[in-house]
Amino acid sequence: MMKVQRSASVYFLVQGVGVFAWWLLLLLVPATGAYFEMGSSGDVLRAFWLPDVVLLGFGSMVAAYFCKTNHKFQSIALWFVAGLMAYACFYCLSFSILTDSGWPGVVLMVPAMLWSGLFAVVLSPVQELMFRPANPASTNWILAKTFIQIVVIWGLILVLFPILISRVEPKVGIASISFPFQAQIAVVCFAVMSSLGLWSAYSMSKAGKGTPLPLDHAPDLVVTGAYAHVRNPMAVSGIGQGIAVALYFGSPLILMYAVVGSLMWQVVFRPLEEEDLAGRIGADYEDYCRNVSCWIPAWRAYAPTGV
Repeated sequence: MMKVQRSASVYFLVQGVGVFAWWLLLLLVPATGAYFEMGSSGDVLRAFWLPDVVLLGFGSMVAAYFCKTNHKFQSIALWFVAGLMAYACFYCLSFSILTDSGWPGVVLMVPAMLWSGLFAVVLSPVQELMFRPANPASTNWILAKTFIQIVVIWGLILVLFPILISRVEPKVGIASISFPFQAQIAVVCFAVMSSLGLWSAYSMSKAGKGTPLPLDHAPDLVVTGAYAHVRNPMAVSGIGQGIAVALYFGSPLILMYAVVGSLMWQVVFRPLEEEDLAGRIGADYEDYCRNVSCWIPAWRAYAPTGV
């Protein structure tokens, strides 16, 4: 948890400084406001300076300090900033949809909203509900749950969100990625990474009697199948799938979306998951970590000590 707190402290410090720096840029270089103006009047954008600076800028700084010092009001500060960011983001999004303007601001605010909300969740009492072992059940039922999770999560993350992002991208004026055999490479990459994801999910369900979701995870450590070659095959699969989708659409914005998701897993979810496994499994998990890489698959399968 301390690793996540340190990361949150750094993030909110950067966010607070970013708010001040952005408004300073608009003040010193007024022409930059043209990229972010909402509607036909620049006053709509400039009217945000006071709540942005006072509440979001200083609020992020306070949240950063509270995370660094593990202050008792840390959770309140995080939810305060996350709520502000979510409200501002959705307001700007609705304004952009109505006026077809101000899209660059929305593109910058969505990741900030996701980061702020994520840290608010994992550094509050809600986090205690994130890791729960799967209830004993038949293998067929666990496989069925895993299949449903894959359909829903992949459908949202790899289909719906990229389609929405691809429709916003032209409004921001970002040039597309284009090179020979791009679509073919993307399809092959997606197929390979999806196969790894399905193999990982099957290993988790069959051997671990749990699903890939932390809310319904395997009660015991799984070191067979894909997990015998790399510690986090589902994460490797997800990153590869995101890159493949970005290539297929030729979209730098989708690629950025994949990178942000990868960073969220690395900075937030991975430390929490490893802390949970170390607490539950102990020495066996430490041996597994020493012998199996987090990101780079090995050809040789892992064999637990003494086996």
